[in-house]
Order: sequence, then structure tokens, then C-alpha cells
Amino acid sequence: MKETLVRNVFSKVASNYDIMNDAMSMGVHRLWKDHFIRSMSPARGAKLIDVAGGTGDIAQRFLEYQDKINGDSTSSVHMVDINPDMLREGEQRFASTKWHDDERIGFTVGNAENLEFVKDGEFDVYTIAFGIRNCTHPERVVREAYRVLKPGGRF
Repeated sequence: MKETLVRNVFSKVASNYDIMNDAMSMGVHRLWKDHFIRSMSPARGAKLIDVAGGTGDIAQRFLEYQDKINGDSTSSVHMVDINPDMLREGEQRFASTKWHDDERIGFTVGNAENLEFVKDGEFDVYTIAFGIRNCTHPERVVREAYRVLKPGGRF
């Protein structure tokens, strides 16, 4: 089953995931993620759900952008990952930031295909980036994305 295989692979690499991305992309993934957030251009007070959020680099960039560019201390991000080891890496990343005990960041182990813990229309922005390639049923992921987005939300 793809889900089990993906979970096992990411459990093995979780603690070195960011280093691996640096090595494989020669650091370009960092530039791409910075561009991604700038292109997103989130509004003040935006609520982001970062699915397959892994080590939290998109989530952290989102909050940094909101703080520095928008002067916004009300935006929030909820990271979701099917792999508890990857999510733990994200929690550890945030442990050394100003958001470590902040209600602006949340973490949930969950499957992108069934975000049952999320209310309809709860988020302004939904990101999944490269995580969608690891999902067994991408059509279910897209359906869930649109369900949890507010009308006019960005996917």
C-alpha cells in the first residue's frame, strides 16, 4: 500500500529531510519556497493549512512573511502531516522560534485525503506543495482542499 510505503520512507529520512533537500537541489528549494510565499501574497489575518507540512519550512516562511511584510501578528498556520516523525521535526523547528508557545501555529497528524478534524470553510489558504505526489488518491486530496477552504480561498 502506497500510504504505508510513503510513511516508512519519510520516517527514515525525517531528521535529515531538510539537509537532503539542500543537497539534492543545491539549495534551490529554499529560493523556490521563498518565491512561493511571495507569490501567495497572503492577506493580513490569513489562516493557512499546510498539508504534508513536514519540517515546517513553508509554515515558518508564511509566518515570517506575515510578520515582516504585512506587520501582521494575527495570521495563523495549521500544519498537517500523515507522518508523525516529519511533523515532530516541524514542531522542533518551531521550538526555537518566537512562535514556539503561540496559538498561531498548530500541528496535527492527519491524512490529506480525509481532514475530518477540519471544519468546512475554515481556511483562507491551502498548501500541499510536493506532498500531493505521495498521496494515493489525489482527487480526494483536491476535494478536501476545496472543502476546508473558505469561498474564494486559495489552493
